Amino acid sequence: MSPLLTLVRSAAARCPAPVWLAAFALALAADLAAITLGADGARWVTKPALMLSLLGFLTVSAPPGNAAARLLGAGLALAWAADAALLVDGTEAFLTGMALFGLMQLCYLAVFVRAGAVERLRRRWPVPAAYLLFWAAAIAVLWPRLGALAAPIAVYGLLLVAMGAAASGLGRSAAAGGALFVVSDLMLGAGVAGLDFPLREQAVMASYGAAQLLIVLGCLRNAAFAPAVVTRRARIEPV
Repeated sequence: MSPLLTLVRSAAARCPAPVWLAAFALALAADLAAITLGADGARWVTKPALMLSLLGFLTVSAPPGNAAARLLGAGLALAWAADAALLVDGTEAFLTGMALFGLMQLCYLAVFVRAGAVERLRRRWPVPAAYLLFWAAAIAVLWPRLGALAAPIAVYGLLLVAMGAAASGLGRSAAAGGALFVVSDLMLGAGVAGLDFPLREQAVMASYGAAQLLIVLGCLRNAAFAPAVVTRRARIEPV
């Protein structure tokens, strides 16, 4: 493990996992309150705190040096950056946030592949087929309303549903998280297309926060996140 990662882990370890989960719940409640009250300034604190607290939880919950955990942590870091980008108004900020989330989806896909999701989905092909049909239907409805954003949103949507489908191969928690992520981004996309409804922003953040938590919890239960087993035949080579 690099000195920087060792420093981050030692700092995060000062708080046990339940404290990090409590911090995540508090940050999500505070962010929903800030949305409801129109306190946009407060969201520069509450929204970034979501992924930082989940990253802290992952750091103290996963075994040191675990490759899958590092990939998942990179995804959470990208999500943190994307959340910050989407706090800025304007098309450029939106595209930046979407690109960062796209990279996050690729990290998650790499984690799920490492955890054996693809092998399980070969026996459950209707799941990815259903996600693909859902993507096609959503794009067909939203495309005329998205203008210049239609193509990049369609590409991001493919990454999104691929992640959601792959998450279903990791068990119920990760499957629910992947599905909630798709629903959250669909509501976000509906807003971009001008299709608004009451409490939409609150629904987007509540489902997004729950999705990220469920994905992390589902991954931590997978064998890919188990501590490495050192056999009796292992030897320490001289330096």
